[in-house]
Amino acid sequence: MKKYFLLAFVTVCTLVSTSCSKDEDGVSGASEASIIGTWNLTALEATDGKSNTNFDGTSIPATFNAVGKDFDTVVTFSEEPQIVTSKGSYTTVSTTTIMGETQTEEEQGEDFFESDAWRLEGSTLFFGSGEEEIGFTITELTDSKMSLKYKLNETVEAFGATSTVSATYNMTLTK
Repeated sequence: MKKYFLLAFVTVCTLVSTSCSKDEDGVSGASEASIIGTWNLTALEATDGKSNTNFDGTSIPATFNAVGKDFDTVVTFSEEPQIVTSKGSYTTVSTTTIMGETQTEEEQGEDFFESDAWRLEGSTLFFGSGEEEIGFTITELTDSKMSLKYKLNETVEAFGATSTVSATYNMTLTK
């Protein structure tokens, strides 16, 4: 059981950091000038997380949610070059249920964004480049608040298993 739990948890974590899909309910009129500057990370969550991992003919369904707390993270969007960086820390509380067994874990996070490229295309804010690029839909953008969302819906093969994962991720930055 622990082997399956660990396999499913590692697969979910891998997917969370590598995949997303576009969402169509973004703001209109977002501009690079409104994004450039220093922001504080004030909310971070994953909701409605579901996964199904098939390993050696065994299906391992799981659900997960995560919420951030204890935010002390500053995110800076620079121009020329367009780089996003962060400094500080936060805590993520993750609850995962696999085969009826629920585990809650707290994990300290630091430097939310490594030094990475960013670009804006319509209401989608992209981080990274090439195959490593991830697009967040901007769902709210004012002079003092930016809310970002992405929906994960992915199938991957890892560690000899095939996993399908879906979840909605939300992040709020404020000035």
